Amino acid sequence: MCNFLTSSENLVLEQALLLLEKIMEQHPSYGDTPQFSNPEIVRDYLRMKIATDDRENFVVLFLDNQHKLISSEVLFQGTFNASAVYPREIIKRALELNAGALILAHNHPSGKSTPSEADKNITFKIKQAAELFDIRVLDHFVVTLKDTFSFVENFIL
Repeated sequence: MCNFLTSSENLVLEQALLLLEKIMEQHPSYGDTPQFSNPEIVRDYLRMKIATDDRENFVVLFLDNQHKLISSEVLFQGTFNASAVYPREIIKRALELNAGALILAHNHPSGKSTPSEADKNITFKIKQAAELFDIRVLDHFVVTLKDTFSFVENFIL
């Protein structure tokens, strides 16, 4: 998790994060109402979920048509600066869950939240694939410990 903490501190932090994630996914103000359309709640959730990882993780939030969370899954894990992402697998999982919308996210362990050209390209490929099945891609966030970049808020998506 955090390379500056001891292994026992990392274990406590990991357990606390799992508990927070469970609360956020099951608490009425997060999971049972369409709060995942609120960018601040999404940012908080994603920071908690992947900001401290020292490897790139690609997360997909699968939402119903009212933006209620169906599932939050780390679908791809990579190295410290890259992750292979396959749109086919994202769409396959969205169809299995009967998702109507997606929020994409990945972390940048480097600490720089600016998306790369590869980040932009894969986002558009996923969006095109999702549109074929009437699934909306609501946003893509790049998450770091200190910052979160939204494709929608920066007029990229």
